[in-house]
Amino acid sequence: KMALKEALVASIVVDDPIMEADLHAAFPAVLVDRFRAAIDSHRLRRELIATKLANQIVNRGGITLPFELAEEMGATLADVATAFVAARELFELRKLWRAIDAAELPAAVQMELHLRATDGLRVQMADLLRSTDTKATPSALIDRLRPGVERIAGQLDGLMGLEPKAQLDRLAQELARVGAPADIAAQLLRVQGLDGAVAVAQLSADIDVPEAAVVRAYALLGERLGLDWAKGVAAQLVPSDPWERLLVAGLVRDFEQLRLDLVRRVTAGGADPVAATQAWLDANRDRADRIAATVQRARGGAAVTVAMLAHLGSQARVVLS
Repeated sequence: KMALKEALVASIVVDDPIMEADLHAAFPAVLVDRFRAAIDSHRLRRELIATKLANQIVNRGGITLPFELAEEMGATLADVATAFVAARELFELRKLWRAIDAAELPAAVQMELHLRATDGLRVQMADLLRSTDTKATPSALIDRLRPGVERIAGQLDGLMGLEPKAQLDRLAQELARVGAPADIAAQLLRVQGLDGAVAVAQLSADIDVPEAAVVRAYALLGERLGLDWAKGVAAQLVPSDPWERLLVAGLVRDFEQLRLDLVRRVTAGGADPVAATQAWLDANRDRADRIAATVQRARGGAAVTVAMLAHLGSQARVVLS
C-alpha cells in the first residue's frame, strides 16, 4: 500500500475531481457537512486521496493485483489506479461491494462472493489497460466509455455468443451453489458478462459505428474460429509460476485483441462490421477452417494446457494479423 500510495501522490490521478468522494471518505460525515470547503482545500489533499485509493485497490483487488497488472500490461501503477477508478464507476462496483458487505451470510460465502467480485474487477481493469489511454484522467475515460458500455449492457442478452453465454451460465450455477443472494448474483454476472465491453466501446467510438455491430462482428469471429472458447478457458487457468502467469495474460489479451484489430481493419471506410467480417471469413475460408479445426481438436483433448493455448494463439496471430 505504501508503494502504491507513493506512486499515486506523484500522479495526476489524485487531481481528478472524481476523487473528491475518496477525499471526503477520509473524514467523518459531520465534518464534511460542516467544513467541506476546508477539506477540499486541505494541504494534504493529494496524500489523503492517494492513501484512500491505495487502500481500496489493495483491499478490493488483493495485495498483488496492481503490481501484477502493471507487469502484465507494461503499465505504471498510476495507469493501474486510473483503470481501477474507471472500472469502479463504469461497472458500479461500489454498489456490489456494499451489497456483499451488508449481506447476512456465512463468512465463507461472503468471502467467496468477494473473490468473484475481485475476478470481475481484474477482468475489467485489464480490458481498460489494454484498450484505452490510461494516461488520461479517470473522468475522461469514464465520460468517453460510459455511453457505449451502457448501450451494450442494455442489449447484452441478445448480443452474447453461444460460448460466452455457456460460460456465464456456468458461473450462475456456481453462484447458486455457494448460496449467493439473487441480487448479488445478478450484479456479479453483469460485471463478468460485460467482459470486452470497454474494448468494444472504444473501437466503436474510434470507427464511428454502433457498438452492437462491433459486438456481432467480434462474436462472429469468436464462434467461427473457436476463439471465444480459447479466451474463456485461458482466463480460467491457474498459472504455476510468474512466467506462466504472464504468458496466460498475454494469450487472453491476444484472443480478444486480434479480433478487434481485424474488425477495425475490415471496417475502414465506414463498412458494415458484420458484413465486412463475413466477407473476410469467406475470402480466407481455408485458413479460418484450419484454426477452427485446431481449436476443436484442443476442445476434445483430455486437459487444456498452457502449451496448447499458446499454439492456438500463435496460429490465430498468423492468420488474423
